[in-house]
Amino acid sequence: MLHASMEKHWRIMRNLDIDFSGKEVQTEVFRARFSPEVNNFTSIVNLVTGDDYIKAVPRDTLVELYGLYNGEKQRLLPDVPRMNGTETEMTLTYETFGGLPIKMAVCCSANGDLLTIQASIENHSDIDVVEVLMPHIGGVFLGDDDKDDVLIYPHHAGERTVNPVLEYGQNKKDFWRASSVAFEDIFRREINYCGLASMSWMYYYDKANGLYIGSHDQRVPVTGVIAETSGDMQSPWMAFGFRKHYRIRPGESYDTGAYVLAITTKDWHYGAQIYRSYIAPYLDFDHNPDFLSDEYALNQCYNFKRTGKIEHTFRDIPAMYACGMEWDVRHMFIASWNRTGFDSFYPEYYPDMELGSAMEFRRGLEYIRTHGGFSTLYINARIFDKKSDFHKLVGEKMAIRNEHGDAYSETYGPEHFTVNCPSDHLWREYLLDTAEFCVKAYGCDGIYLDQLASAEPFACYCKEHSHENIGEFNNGYVYVLRELLNRLRAYNPNAYIMTENCGDIYGSYTWGNLTWNGAEYDEYYNVFKYTFPEFTQVNMVNPRSWSPDEMQVAWFYRDLHRAISLGSVLWMGITTRLRPEDGIYHTYGKKALDFRRALQPLLKRAEFLDDAWLESIPEQCFATCWRLADGRGLVLAANDTDAPVTFWVRPDGNINATDFSVLEGEVPSAEVGGGEVSFALKPGQMCSLLMDLE
Repeated sequence: MLHASMEKHWRIMRNLDIDFSGKEVQTEVFRARFSPEVNNFTSIVNLVTGDDYIKAVPRDTLVELYGLYNGEKQRLLPDVPRMNGTETEMTLTYETFGGLPIKMAVCCSANGDLLTIQASIENHSDIDVVEVLMPHIGGVFLGDDDKDDVLIYPHHAGERTVNPVLEYGQNKKDFWRASSVAFEDIFRREINYCGLASMSWMYYYDKANGLYIGSHDQRVPVTGVIAETSGDMQSPWMAFGFRKHYRIRPGESYDTGAYVLAITTKDWHYGAQIYRSYIAPYLDFDHNPDFLSDEYALNQCYNFKRTGKIEHTFRDIPAMYACGMEWDVRHMFIASWNRTGFDSFYPEYYPDMELGSAMEFRRGLEYIRTHGGFSTLYINARIFDKKSDFHKLVGEKMAIRNEHGDAYSETYGPEHFTVNCPSDHLWREYLLDTAEFCVKAYGCDGIYLDQLASAEPFACYCKEHSHENIGEFNNGYVYVLRELLNRLRAYNPNAYIMTENCGDIYGSYTWGNLTWNGAEYDEYYNVFKYTFPEFTQVNMVNPRSWSPDEMQVAWFYRDLHRAISLGSVLWMGITTRLRPEDGIYHTYGKKALDFRRALQPLLKRAEFLDDAWLESIPEQCFATCWRLADGRGLVLAANDTDAPVTFWVRPDGNINATDFSVLEGEVPSAEVGGGEVSFALKPGQMCSLLMDLE
């Protein structure tokens, strides 16, 4: 008897006048069929569950190329391939794309639960190939009903979306440049790795089935991470793919690197493990000075000069540092110190004269160090202000240019900027020298490179730049981070680098990845945390000024609870939004910080297990599991609902004793028995549960 979803699948297929016969590859776990007429996979069956993941005819071909002709990109679709192979390996050979003599051999290899796809391209045409989109897997949903499907998407520190057909379609994810947008007759999200996309993998799953799709290419070119949907609840499907930006000139060849699919019965944590096993050999997880492992919060000070208004001068730095030390926070993060203030006149990074002299600035940072603290200075690593006197002379030369020769431009507040090219020596060396000078001249301990791991990378077509190819943006910033860290460490062994948001290839050179809160929806930081627990996340916990007044306190509690449950460093505006006159934000913020401080000796050498011991996590609640260095278990849990919630914990070991701590309120009572423990939290309450385990 057919699985119900299989019956639906074949009912759809039989009504179409398409020949779906073709070549199959198979293991004991899955079977995948490629149809030459459709020019894509038309069946991927999970042999464990019986579910065929492809339930609609794929809209697009498995591979497509984009060529550059007279300055315009042209979509080049493939001819029908020749097919040959064995039970576990299939080769597709294409002779033309868009009628042009561009040859591609695609090898599809099946092993266990993995389907690996890799291609070689030979360009025998007279135009440049500049983009490779593959593998484009479409027509997918899982099980009998798409509504319970979940998509993990690598926007910043991660997103988890239930029912992406609806949410990416009718409801649309609306997040500035990472938005889901209408594209022809579908809805598409496409963000580039490594910036908006922190990793190059996705995971799609329901209660019984899982699908991993990842780009495993250690050359790390600019790569678009694509998730698409019909947005039609009557005809639902998802599609996934990757777009690599690489120029293949006439007569040249290119190997795409590996793309990996996994057909599983597991949730997204398995996908994180697959991706980590690929990229971990190329990363350095032990590169920061020991003292940073004791840090749990920073005093965020953007309140020197913003929008032309002076809030503090350099003479105020000792007093602002003292405010942080009243909270036992010795890390002072300083922004808006540069000429004309925050988001203005970048990259002219020297002290604004209205705030004081350069020596006053240095004396302020020296005060921090001599009084037991350390400081980080903000600079932007990516953009050039168009109104700068130097833009015409220098900025235009540094700018990334598209295929038409136009510079990429972005707007922040009232200011307009071009985007600099990190794979060209001009901007790369200027940024290195500027960051090094800031540390040495002003006496800070660390440098923060804004936007580096947050904003979108672009392919650069500028012929005057020194890079060999168009998609080297990521490699440019890897060079900057590696070289800068070497320079700073030669000067100060305890120096460090921070960035906005996170990127896996950048984590080897940074401490403190600032993950921030979205205005329209919340991000799922657990994804990056679980994949790379060694990389320190810094979470914003200040009140959300953009949210409705009646929601601000609730969001404040939630942001604090989430950050603490993840063991993140707290990004706190102690002198701006958490002052005594700020009421509940001050009092609860201080309580939350005390709670977080007490956890740090436990967490700094603990293993992060995410939700491994939890039966489930209720909606609007946070909970994480940790295995401590001494073998004990720890659960951090918070209830952000308006009713009591019970948590059920089943650790991998017998429970001998339990010990509770609470952020606020009464200590809950635990019921222990049968290898499990349960406890109830009141609305708005957060606790830690320490367990002695056999």
